Amino acid sequence: MATPLVHRIRLQHVRCLLATATHGNMKAAAEALSITQPAVTKIIKELEDVVGQPLVQRLRHGVCLTPAGERFARHARQGVAALEDALLSVSEADAGPVRLGVLPTLAVELVHDILMAWRGRGMQGPVQVVTGRNHELLTQLQRGELDAVLGRLAEPDRMLALRFEPLWAEPLIAVMAPEHPLAQASWKAWRGWDGAVVMPLPGTGIRQVADAFAASLGWPASHPHGIDTLVVPVARTLALQGGAVWLTPLSTVRHDLASGLLVGRVLPGTATEAVGMFTQAVPALGSARVAAMSDVIRDAGLAWRHRCQEQLALLQV
Repeated sequence: MATPLVHRIRLQHVRCLLATATHGNMKAAAEALSITQPAVTKIIKELEDVVGQPLVQRLRHGVCLTPAGERFARHARQGVAALEDALLSVSEADAGPVRLGVLPTLAVELVHDILMAWRGRGMQGPVQVVTGRNHELLTQLQRGELDAVLGRLAEPDRMLALRFEPLWAEPLIAVMAPEHPLAQASWKAWRGWDGAVVMPLPGTGIRQVADAFAASLGWPASHPHGIDTLVVPVARTLALQGGAVWLTPLSTVRHDLASGLLVGRVLPGTATEAVGMFTQAVPALGSARVAAMSDVIRDAGLAWRHRCQEQLALLQV
């Protein structure tokens, strides 16, 4: 008795075809699936052999689906969506928490948006949010101790077996109380500042940017009134009540800037930092809830990018 065609089709066949349809070329599809381009070509050829006709048409600058491929993909998408719903239905009740790592300098408001959107989708089960330095969170993700990380682009050796999806880019800014003497002063006047300065912790990427700015003003490597911390409530209080200048990423203080509690200035001559979502390059089995959380993070990150761009346009350089 001949084996039914459906029994010869693997999920990898469907994933490769849908990724190729989405990206329009096999190289991009391979990168999205974290496999090689020859592997994508081979898998699609296997699927074409099963169905008995071409599903992908090679073009001069990419590929597209044939009419048969379009029909197959339309039904396959529905099947994949149904399979994801099935996995969620049996995994939500007894699943452990979705474990999200977030840098402490990323705004509490953003995490709130993510969690509210997660519940708004009707997702069940606990969510665990942990903070730490960028390299610490990425190490935990590599070990499988976290499911996703909201962090900053790292050196290549820190991102082995990880996928980075950029969501927005932001500058480091100097923030202070509105009545602070440097709020409207020229950058030349900043050279003599000997009051409190709140800096990111040494060894972080944003600290390197802060150090370059401090050096451009002639501040000593160890500022006499420097405070190093990534604890946002402490830094915020020092800026609001302690007369400190706080060097921090824009997203950390976006809400305070919008409300007028703090004022900020973009540090001249400094590059923006890429912020995005890290996930494992090869997702673990049964990761439907993690995939759903990734979708929520993408949507929240897009909205956050627009907010940061609007706020940035209002800041003084």
